[in-house]
Amino acid sequence: MNTQPPPDGNTTTAPQMVNISAILLCVALIVFSLRIYTHVRPVFKLVGEDYIVSLATAAEITVFSLMIASTYHGLGRHEFYVKPEELEQAMHYLYGVMVLGLWAATLARVSVAYMLLGLNNSLAWRITLWAGITIQIANVVGANICLFLQCSPLRAMWAVVPDAKCWSSVQAQTYGYVFAGLCAAAVAALKIYHMSSFDLTNDALRTVVEMALLSRVEELVLITAACAPFLKSPTETFLRRFNISGFKNGMRSLGTIVPLDRSSSHTTAS
Repeated sequence: MNTQPPPDGNTTTAPQMVNISAILLCVALIVFSLRIYTHVRPVFKLVGEDYIVSLATAAEITVFSLMIASTYHGLGRHEFYVKPEELEQAMHYLYGVMVLGLWAATLARVSVAYMLLGLNNSLAWRITLWAGITIQIANVVGANICLFLQCSPLRAMWAVVPDAKCWSSVQAQTYGYVFAGLCAAAVAALKIYHMSSFDLTNDALRTVVEMALLSRVEELVLITAACAPFLKSPTETFLRRFNISGFKNGMRSLGTIVPLDRSSSHTTAS
């Protein structure tokens, strides 16, 4: 920890992160609730992808709760102004955010892939999707293993433990590059960009906020996108109540093709 007070004083960057995350969470919960409602009324027809995205949503709600708890104990502030016991609590909650956040994003992706399995029964299609699902699951399991092995003992991830052995910042960044790269998402590209300045050993409560926000945006956008395709039917029902036509597939007329009279052409040529 720095012995000199930071130039910007005892300020916090957490409110912006919390506000943006709260708005996105509300949108995701509304879209998710509408999806589940349309699958239980008037006929109960929940399927595998519904349960998977439900697990992703439950994980994300827990992540947001842990993030609020971490913010209460100092997330977003300079460690110079945070009491040691408060710092330990904030880092402990933040560790839970990192672990569960990985599962929220992965389960949302898996739910989309699982839904796409029902669109085509071809062998190549199913092999491709199952391969993608397997890679996603293996990726998040590997990421969790890295989080559990990053420090020995594990408690050193959020507390000061004498003689603890932890990965260097370079090793931690390498793990982050690999995980973000395998996610192959636009937000993951931003996470890779910010990874170079990400260092949990130097004013972690302050520097982690940007990465935490990017992670919440990625997870919540994935959950919303996974549920959005199921809103077509309820939206059309709602619009019909106001005598507004629903979504219609555009039709384009094609010109008439006049067949060539081969016998006539042959006579003319002769």
